[in-house]
Amino acid sequence: MAITLTTPRSRAVVLPEFGGRLHSLAVDAGRGPEELLWAPADPAAYRERPTRGGSFPMAPWPNRVRDGAFRWQGREFALPRDGKPHANHGRVLSVAWEVLSQSGASCSIEAALDDGWPWRGAVRQRFTLGEDSLRMECDVTSAGEPFPAGGGWHPWFRRDAFGAASVSVSVPAADCYEIEANIPAGRLHDPAGDEDLRRLQPLGERRIDACYRALAGPVEVDWGRLRMTISVETAAPHVMVYTPPEAFCIEPQTCSPDAFNLRQRGIAGTGYAVAAPGEPVRFASEWRWERA
Repeated sequence: MAITLTTPRSRAVVLPEFGGRLHSLAVDAGRGPEELLWAPADPAAYRERPTRGGSFPMAPWPNRVRDGAFRWQGREFALPRDGKPHANHGRVLSVAWEVLSQSGASCSIEAALDDGWPWRGAVRQRFTLGEDSLRMECDVTSAGEPFPAGGGWHPWFRRDAFGAASVSVSVPAADCYEIEANIPAGRLHDPAGDEDLRRLQPLGERRIDACYRALAGPVEVDWGRLRMTISVETAAPHVMVYTPPEAFCIEPQTCSPDAFNLRQRGIAGTGYAVAAPGEPVRFASEWRWERA
């Protein structure tokens, strides 16, 4: 069952059945509602490729865990890799979520963590649509033992939204992780070359797959007719930027990829957090747009 949220100038479609994802976000930049998200025409396509399209939640970890393995309180744990080199994007992007509440412009949904996660717990999302904004909030909760946790969202944005011939992005971050085999090596550098998005820059043909931290403010996206800011509301804001030819992804996250293992290596500042009973890991992101 799709949930459609509406205001006079915006419309969002949430699909609890397909990973609790935001499937569509249409906003008015002066010519009626136009779609921001790159997504399949038929949501059933998410069954085959759940990581492609819309905006899906990542929890209880975002992005990747190296080799699907980590240590916690002296024990070794293995996560399902689903045929991939690493454990990717958490455990809730392809499960059905329960609808907790729904109104004209907001809804709350929840998914239990499955057997692929070693601990009992749940993930809850709340979407609130405004005429010029979408707010997303998420809690990762423990139902028993404390466990390491993180999360984020993985939106796929259209490059050609609002008739744009090109799109520009700024990520006002002081640091960028050095990546080896799609995993942070534990070292940082100043953003440089194609990865330097500290000023509003056209994406063009840049092929970026990078994680940023130490943000000085929100991310900004400019399609020409519409400009949007993306906040990252968590203790240690991180942003993953991925730019394949067909779309681009700006992923607000609580932590870096592989934060569980980086913590074990004594590397600080990764956003590592712990969910305990009554003490969820909470994060939020607000997308605000205005006509240029």
